[in-house]
Amino acid sequence: MDAPLRVGVIGAGYIAEEHVKAWKNVGAKVVAICDKNPSIAEYKAKKWRVPKYYIDVHDMIREEKLDVVSICTPANVRLEVVKPVVEKGIHVVIEKPFAMSVEEAQKMVELKNKYGIKLTVVHNWLFSYTMKKVLHSLRKNEIGEILGFEMDLLHIKDDPMASNPNHWCHKLKAGRFGEMLPHPIYMTRAILGNVRVKHIFGSKLGSYPWMPIDELRVLLEDEKGRIASIYISFNSVRPETSLRIYGTKGIIDVNLSNNTIVRKQYRDIKITGVAIDNLRLITDVAFSSLSTAFAILTKRYKGMHTEFMKDFVKSLINNTNPPVTAEEALEVVKLHEELSSLIHRQYFTNQL
Repeated sequence: MDAPLRVGVIGAGYIAEEHVKAWKNVGAKVVAICDKNPSIAEYKAKKWRVPKYYIDVHDMIREEKLDVVSICTPANVRLEVVKPVVEKGIHVVIEKPFAMSVEEAQKMVELKNKYGIKLTVVHNWLFSYTMKKVLHSLRKNEIGEILGFEMDLLHIKDDPMASNPNHWCHKLKAGRFGEMLPHPIYMTRAILGNVRVKHIFGSKLGSYPWMPIDELRVLLEDEKGRIASIYISFNSVRPETSLRIYGTKGIIDVNLSNNTIVRKQYRDIKITGVAIDNLRLITDVAFSSLSTAFAILTKRYKGMHTEFMKDFVKSLINNTNPPVTAEEALEVVKLHEELSSLIHRQYFTNQL
């Protein structure tokens, strides 16, 4: 692949800027922006220094010679945008979520197979500098056999999506939860593999009438009986994403917001054991913080979307699977649809 990839971006909202930056970081040329709102399309094209802008997808893919298209539209618009792009033989990168229904996801996989293009979704947290180190540690079996997994996703009350009653996320099944559940689902699958819904429990502590619940606990179980616990709150004092992975030889405690990793092994409860353990924890936090800072300063790491795009470009060059296959994306959609439907029936429609 001698010439730089020519990329078009559909949807010019907040997340599209991350795609534009990421593509430029990996040496691609973003040649066109498309958004149905003409003023937004024109403004963002100028802001991001993109040569052309369009308000119609069909016009863009007809006029521009594109290698890849990034789709950054709202989650409820997928197949109608993906279909004409794939039929043109253009590779597709979709911002999470892949689709909002299993039927839609299956049709996109079928289109991908029919036209022989690469179709992928940005499961971005898997490509953070910290999470890549964690997954490498798990592959090396450093904490032994995995026993279980916990993930906390904390949001403040003024979360931009949750606090806006007119935001499109509230039109989805399970509302704001339905929009963000793909994240913990794909993280759980990356660690435990296939899982099923075991239990859900929601409650309301906040005051927004358009959110029937703003606290959620989900339990997922794999074929071995290992449990993944997911806790989501929209009442936190600070936004934070953290996870704990329990193994037979140790524990990995990760703060994805602060980019820190703490590894814990056996310690006794004597005062000397506790003191030594605390020193180890302090060392781990300091080392992981400095490691991330050094990677950023030396430009070895430029963000989750850039790391994802790097891997995607490699898959094009080597003709290998993309970093997230369309088939894996479909499995995430299946679990997401089941889970969001359960939450919606139980808490959003008063139907058990």
